Amino acid sequence: MKSSSSNPSWQRRGFLKTAVAGAGLVLARPETVFGSSANSALQLGLIGCGGRGNNDAGVFIRNTNTQCVALADLFEDRLHETKDSLDKRLVNLEKPKIDPSRLYQGPGSAEALLASDVDVVIITSPPYFHPHHLELAVSAGKHVYMEKPVAADTAGALKVVEIGKKAEGKQSIAVGFQIRYSKEFQEVVKRVHEGAIGDIVSGMVYYHTGRLGSRFRQGASDQENRLRNWVFDQVLSGDIIVEQNIHVIDVANWYLQGHPEKAFGTGGRKARVDVGDCWDHFIVTYWYPNDVKIDFSSSQFLKGWGDCRERIFGTKGTADTPYTGNAQITGDNEWKSESTDNLGGTESSKVTHFVESIHSGKYLNETAQGAESTMTSILGRIAAYEGREVTWDEMLKDYSEPVDAGLKW
Repeated sequence: MKSSSSNPSWQRRGFLKTAVAGAGLVLARPETVFGSSANSALQLGLIGCGGRGNNDAGVFIRNTNTQCVALADLFEDRLHETKDSLDKRLVNLEKPKIDPSRLYQGPGSAEALLASDVDVVIITSPPYFHPHHLELAVSAGKHVYMEKPVAADTAGALKVVEIGKKAEGKQSIAVGFQIRYSKEFQEVVKRVHEGAIGDIVSGMVYYHTGRLGSRFRQGASDQENRLRNWVFDQVLSGDIIVEQNIHVIDVANWYLQGHPEKAFGTGGRKARVDVGDCWDHFIVTYWYPNDVKIDFSSSQFLKGWGDCRERIFGTKGTADTPYTGNAQITGDNEWKSESTDNLGGTESSKVTHFVESIHSGKYLNETAQGAESTMTSILGRIAAYEGREVTWDEMLKDYSEPVDAGLKW
């Protein structure tokens, strides 16, 4: 990906106010912040007030003893939209509304929020900023629920691994791969690991869906529109294979219990060329250990059809895990799920497990898994961008320099 060194004009225009001048970080051990009682309400802060942030904060306040008290974002309208949306849900749950004084805006807003008395922070900023925001949160002694991917480039993913090592045994860090909390997926993967389909030979995973909506604003600067439309920006999002398609790639790693050794890919921009620079389709072959080949494909422009699933082919049968439909194993050792809603309740199960880990002191740390799946997606992206075979080791060696977006948060 090409980096942008242009000076962010939106910082000069003044429509974003600096959150708190010279705000420092509050360093505190997590267990001293909220106490050990399982009945203590965790104080929750949200960094990144987009659709995913709204969703994740809502899942927390609806399913756990959590009070959302602080919001941080670059844009004032996003802060107020999110506050209004969450306030309605908080009132329905007989919880206090978010204090307007706890809305932090502009560059430095994450630091300002983290300097407050929140116990847990949700990070749903653009993926490019995830390593930086995670580092700030861990340094401030907060527990972290960070959305996938953990970064948009190899350097960021490796940084997340190092941050995770520093937090090990001290704080809980979860990464938003909720599919691993599906009971139906868990059962199929467990049976595959126990040999139900024999030796894995090959597989296919895909993520085909419609285009996303643009947040372009007439009259806004190029930098503002770039940030608002970050999901269409290669540097800020990591492209669709990293930002969205990572879910099925993560499941492939889960089945294969590791990462691929190399990849070859292709793809491009053909159907969605009116916004950003992200590709609208990818086709990648991944080689895993023991010469297992996984065929990955994706698109983000479709009309009339879409599907996400994984099929793993073995010498004794086939494992099939669709988003919707029976999860099953066919062949010598058949099994089929009763439910066809394989992802129902996965988000609530994941955040509940995360909060329980905080209260119990048995802290989660999903940074290594999150980084591995992120780098698997990045490997496929590099191979597709360059139209050639790229090894895992080459990715680590030759693509480890951080990409500069020329933007601050």
